[in-house]
Amino acid sequence: MAAAFLRVFVLWGLLLCLCLSGSRAQSPSGDSTSVDTLRVQWERDLPPLTVTASQIPTSPADAPARITVLDSAALARTGAQSVANLLDARAGVHVRRYGDGGLATPALRGTGASQTALLLDGQSISNPQIGHLDLSLLPTLLLRSVEVMHGPASALHGSNGLGGAIHLRTMRPQSSMQVRGAMHVGAYGERGADLLVNSPVGPYTSVLAAAEYQSTDGDFPYVDEARYPAQTVRRQNADRARQSMFGSVRTSVDDHQIRVSGWATWSEQGLPSAASTTSTRERQWDTQVRLWAQDHMPLGNGSLTFKGMTQHSRIRYKNPAQDLDQTGRTWVHSLKTTAQTPLTERWTTASGLEGSIAKATHPRLEVPATQKHSSVFVEGTGRYGRVRLYPALRTDSYWMPADEFRSALSPRIGLNWSPLPQWPEVHLKGQFGRAFRVPTFNDRYWSPGGNPDLRPERSWGGDLGVWIGQTRGHVEFTAFGHHRRNEIVWRPSGDGYWAPINVGRVRALGGEVSGDWGWSLTPGLALDLGFTYTYTDARNRTTPGAPSYNEQVRYVPRDQMKTHATLSWGPASLTVHGRYTGQRPLTSDGRQFLDEYVTANTQLQLEHSFSGIRTALSVQVENFLDTNYRSIGNRPMPPRHARIRLLLAPY
Repeated sequence: MAAAFLRVFVLWGLLLCLCLSGSRAQSPSGDSTSVDTLRVQWERDLPPLTVTASQIPTSPADAPARITVLDSAALARTGAQSVANLLDARAGVHVRRYGDGGLATPALRGTGASQTALLLDGQSISNPQIGHLDLSLLPTLLLRSVEVMHGPASALHGSNGLGGAIHLRTMRPQSSMQVRGAMHVGAYGERGADLLVNSPVGPYTSVLAAAEYQSTDGDFPYVDEARYPAQTVRRQNADRARQSMFGSVRTSVDDHQIRVSGWATWSEQGLPSAASTTSTRERQWDTQVRLWAQDHMPLGNGSLTFKGMTQHSRIRYKNPAQDLDQTGRTWVHSLKTTAQTPLTERWTTASGLEGSIAKATHPRLEVPATQKHSSVFVEGTGRYGRVRLYPALRTDSYWMPADEFRSALSPRIGLNWSPLPQWPEVHLKGQFGRAFRVPTFNDRYWSPGGNPDLRPERSWGGDLGVWIGQTRGHVEFTAFGHHRRNEIVWRPSGDGYWAPINVGRVRALGGEVSGDWGWSLTPGLALDLGFTYTYTDARNRTTPGAPSYNEQVRYVPRDQMKTHATLSWGPASLTVHGRYTGQRPLTSDGRQFLDEYVTANTQLQLEHSFSGIRTALSVQVENFLDTNYRSIGNRPMPPRHARIRLLLAPY
């Protein structure tokens, strides 16, 4: 552990020295990408405000919570094809990956995937049967930004917001004709292509459409240390393919700003067995379809917004070794209305109603599971000089079969204070709130073992931080803590199967440090640097005296650090991403660990224009250090390998 801390300290110190020693000021605009090597990433720029930490638009510096914004530059420079890869490279989120191409889920501040709210254009998209989504199946092609809110989020977004929220914002139709296409090939049979077209239709309407295809054999070699002597073998049954389609229409009718969007993804993949075990030839097919709409209109001095979404998912799982071939289906229909109104010169409020109906069917669910949900929420932003206040209150109610009823009240108070008039870019932040997670359909109705009497998980938590901005960039420090109770834990029942009960208690304390800087070194030469470091001490407090009591929660690393640097010179740019992940407990008693590891990815991109076409050729090398590591369990990750991508965008 001492060696791990030393490595993190040295890396952090080097970055700070580099950033503080820069002698060239950034452009007056404060844009860290002063030399735009991403010109072909047309119209994917992030708006200057964010609403992840509030229903009322607020900048990351002025927000009461830590907000990580991954904009168009991050999307392009990581070369990430999925949300999982993007978060893994840049965000202060631990992505738990069951091998390359396998299930990928987020973990924030010692919580799990089902304790993190996942939003698409402001509406929840978590699967009600399992409580989360596989981030590797969410393509970045249709996204213009990803925002991560750290800390209790239930007062804003409802269930699952114990550790925070991840907000995916899709691309919006533009008023000019634009076309972009790309193709890529890589190691182990990887290939893919995507196309995006935007076109105006009349003076008030624009249409955007995108399509993507990706596939790979996934048969990379790895060292099987269970054999004697250790041998290099290839993964089996690791092929996967994904197709996605996205469309959006934006129009203006009188005072109404209307947008209608649709997104469908189909995937098929083999499920490789853990290392050193015989393949069972398991396969999985995933289908996700979402349709949503929004109507935004003025309301006096404020505005009124209506949102609606319908989503359907289908997961088929086949295991020839166990003679299983089962399909689960879920449906969710939701409506939300929000009114934003200035009350006084100091206060603005946002209030509204939200409702949904969810249903799931599966051969292992005792009944066709259903759930009706409604919520009422109100929040405000008040400004008194250099102090901003962010109170919020939300109540959620759930109706389930057999007259079951559950409710949750989620308050939050937030503060942002700029204490130094001479340094207005210094902000002190703080928030404290309550969060909850409603049990999933599997928790309640899985047969055998489901427990319909489960109570929602609850937590109290908060954080304190400071944001320090300057012309070249910013740095942010945060200390956090929360306590969870009624956590749902699956345990052996004594009858040959596992069953969930409300017994879990977890106390988590930690800190986060991050920063981003940019320089124009010479005309045409720019350097951008950034990092994020997270320390998480999440301890099990369920059963005093038990071997697991006061031990680190399984699979949660105490230390994680991510760094990135981009050197841009005219039409060329070189980006390097590094990631350190500390030890993660494999067992609840803390006696077995997954080893720490350091990985690095690089991307070299060259741009050129000819005959009215902009081109960008990039070469990506993943796991540049050729690290032999495991993200979770005995699931190997690929060695050093390369990918070539060509992007074309006519003028």
